[in-house]
Amino acid sequence: MDKGTLIGIGGATLLILISIVIGGSAMAFINAPALLITVGGGITASMAGFPLKDFMDGSKSIKKVFKPDPALSDPLETIDFLTEITKKARKDGILALEGEIDDYYAKDAMLGDIMRMLIDGQETEDIAENAENAMAQTEQTLSTEVAVWETLGDLFPAFGMIGTLIGLIQMLQNLSDPAALGPGMAVAMLTTLYGAVLANVLCIPVAKKLKFQKDLVMMGKESYMIAAQAIGKGVNPNTLRMKLAALHGVEA
Repeated sequence: MDKGTLIGIGGATLLILISIVIGGSAMAFINAPALLITVGGGITASMAGFPLKDFMDGSKSIKKVFKPDPALSDPLETIDFLTEITKKARKDGILALEGEIDDYYAKDAMLGDIMRMLIDGQETEDIAENAENAMAQTEQTLSTEVAVWETLGDLFPAFGMIGTLIGLIQMLQNLSDPAALGPGMAVAMLTTLYGAVLANVLCIPVAKKLKFQKDLVMMGKESYMIAAQAIGKGVNPNTLRMKLAALHGVEA
């Protein structure tokens, strides 16, 4: 579980709730029409901007924010893993990697495919072309997940503003009835509040964390290709290690 995400989103939510409770009645901040306009409108309008499957998959990607792949937080593990592969290939020959092919697939299907092609004797250029296609597909998928949350972050405040306008119109239509002014004002104010909270406490942080994770994933996959090229050329494992460390911005 990612502590930073829990502390960030949970802490921001808690501070807002504490402020509400200290300031007065918490029930005054609950309004069904405002929730329908802001939450319902934001979700359905965002859904219209993507194929349904992509939107659903993008929504579920919030799980990655709270429980990211442990390998993403430890690039040295990937660097060590690839360096050991290179050492084995240089010492025992590329065919010696055949016995560990299951381990490569277990770490990443793309790494397994690259090593399979390398063991089968395919040209490095062909391997690179296939790897680039796979990376493009992965980047498209991850970018869509980010885009879903960015869209939600844009549209929740937008529908909050729509709700504010609706509330103001209702209020102005009933200026002669003091009893109707309160509900109209509540919708007007609360929709803006709901939109701002959903965007800034949830959607924007989730989108930023998913983008950060996407960059780490793509760097990891680029590392696989660099390692395959190094194996094919017989590059010294220490040279490869330094190159990968520079890519990930860590000490070799």
